[in-house]
Amino acid sequence: MPEIIRPVDLEEDRPVLTELLSRNLGPNAAGPRFDWLYLQNPHGSARAWVAIEESSGRITGAAALFPRKLSIGGTPQLGYVLGDFCIDRRYRSLGLALKLQRASLEHVRSTSSALGCDFPSERMMAIYRRLQVAPTGELVRWAKPLRGERMIRKLVKSARWTEKLATPVNKLLEWKDRKFRSNWGWLIAEHRGECGEEFTELMSRVSSGYTCVERSAEYLNWRYLSHPLVRHRMLTARHGNELLGYLVFSETSEDARIVDLFGLPSAAMWTSLVCGVTTLLHVRGITTVSFPALATNPWTGLLKKWGFFPREGRPVVICGHTLACGKHPGHDWFLTDGDRES
Repeated sequence: MPEIIRPVDLEEDRPVLTELLSRNLGPNAAGPRFDWLYLQNPHGSARAWVAIEESSGRITGAAALFPRKLSIGGTPQLGYVLGDFCIDRRYRSLGLALKLQRASLEHVRSTSSALGCDFPSERMMAIYRRLQVAPTGELVRWAKPLRGERMIRKLVKSARWTEKLATPVNKLLEWKDRKFRSNWGWLIAEHRGECGEEFTELMSRVSSGYTCVERSAEYLNWRYLSHPLVRHRMLTARHGNELLGYLVFSETSEDARIVDLFGLPSAAMWTSLVCGVTTLLHVRGITTVSFPALATNPWTGLLKKWGFFPREGRPVVICGHTLACGKHPGHDWFLTDGDRES
């Protein structure tokens, strides 16, 4: 059936949009998450489009852009993260998917100098290919085992033997991490409370060599500390009282995830931060810590030394007016798991 694609009014269309998101992305997609993600972003309110069945007026699909202030070698630029793409099951078709995603891409490309970024699934990547958008890079999930029970349970049925075999494995894994614990003079501590102006100052110092999201104190407080669904924790690295780097991570009952690692380009500091978080996770009985990182991120060469192993990857798409004109920003992209929304 014919469909109409139109922009969303976040106030007037909120009831039908949140109902659609809940049906297709799960109940957590609405409520506090909607307010946080669509309305409270310090970089600006979200933009969204909906697909409407012409005969009934029913909203059948949606796509959204979440603003991001970018820093390209220290120069500000507008950016967007694409996300919350969904279509009701009975209306799913390639034609409708192409129309809906094209609306988001056209907005990015029509905005002078704007860039869009997405971390699509394989199914979503098929839509991008039909729109003649190729992947720009890959986000690889690196995983580091901290305990052996889950791996041993796959081989041994007995809970008693699992416990017996896991004890020496766990001690070995913890022992191997100790050799990295020398912090070379870095003070590693968990950050309490909100991020202050020193985080904004650190962003200004570090961003000159990268194309990255502007990680101001205001942004970090919103993105991580105010997240309505995920509790994030932060470790900081200092020399004396000077903030020079930080790591952000989250936990579930068995697993942890490093979502951001930012600061001066110091391998010793990065190692100290990663050792700091693995030490905390060993104490808390976490089984595995994962670290999704862009394949070209500066620390990927260190991950194997830290005991991480590459697992699955997912494509990264970067698009926009400047890229369409053949004008690449000319700086290394710096993207982490914390830079995506869905």
